[in-house]
Amino acid sequence: MESTVDVRGMQCPMPVTMVANAVSKAKVGSTLTILTDDFICFMMIQRILKILNVEIREAVQIDDKNYRIIVAKNREIT
Repeated sequence: MESTVDVRGMQCPMPVTMVANAVSKAKVGSTLTILTDDFICFMMIQRILKILNVEIREAVQIDDKNYRIIVAKNREIT
């Protein structure tokens, strides 16, 4: 299952919380695409994903103002 978490226009810490909640609710085997337009959030989201031990498949700047992170949830988060 694939889903998108669009946190563009938001400032931290709300996007980090939203992403963490979306990852925890996602089923094992799911792929999530996260979109943000804030570089600090881009970095902080990657950090929380690493803490949650979620596989980051891609983390890129897609244009002048937008960033995309693609992750796979390969196991339950404890």
